Amino acid sequence: MKIDDSNNKLPPVTVPAGKAAKTGQTAPLKHAESDKVSLSGTAKAASARDAPIDVAKVERVRDEIARGAFQIDPDRIAGDMIAGARELMAQKR
Repeated sequence: MKIDDSNNKLPPVTVPAGKAAKTGQTAPLKHAESDKVSLSGTAKAASARDAPIDVAKVERVRDEIARGAFQIDPDRIAGDMIAGARELMAQKR
């Protein structure tokens, strides 16, 4: 289906200054001040831990994925997520 826009009666696009935008031109960008981000205590505690990497496990999982044999256990994942959340909440108290 082809859309014919020859009868387009939409108003012209305006740039932030309120001037009509010209075809082929882009509106000037206004630079905002930088946003500041701060981590909560819980996020700091979670990111401060050193997570050791089990290279052998990574290779095993990579091989299982490549062979199409990797099994996902959603109950275990959910349980681990809940346990992690409980641990972080206990540290916060």
